[in-house]
Amino acid sequence: MSILYRLFFARRWWLLLLPVVVCLALITVDNRFAFVALIVAMAMVMISMPILYYYALTQESRWSILEKTATITEEGLRLDFTSEKMREHVIAWNEIDSTTAFNNCLILRFKKNKYTILAIPLTAFSGEDELRKFVIEVRRRISS
Repeated sequence: MSILYRLFFARRWWLLLLPVVVCLALITVDNRFAFVALIVAMAMVMISMPILYYYALTQESRWSILEKTATITEEGLRLDFTSEKMREHVIAWNEIDSTTAFNNCLILRFKKNKYTILAIPLTAFSGEDELRKFVIEVRRRISS
């Protein structure tokens, strides 16, 4: 979830500050707007909770969390899970939108939804060469 919040607010950081700035400006008019600011902050938390649960419960978010092995195939990126409930899933190349390096993860973004991602930790690769080869191959496959 922290990766999703960073991806979303990297471009929209001003959305977090806007209600605070507006309420601070209105406090100079009437100090009761301090209570309004608290109500707005609580409302923002309550509105973000369903979004948090939606992304936390999607199948794609479980792909990032569960232990797996990723293999490049002709059909797509094959994920083999060690979990008994999820055995195998193939992500078709036309479902992947882009790849991004983000902190200590390689992020694969899906076309299905702008904020549906697969996070692969950089520690999953044996070295920079393997990571570079993986990224080049994925980008080659999604561009064709």
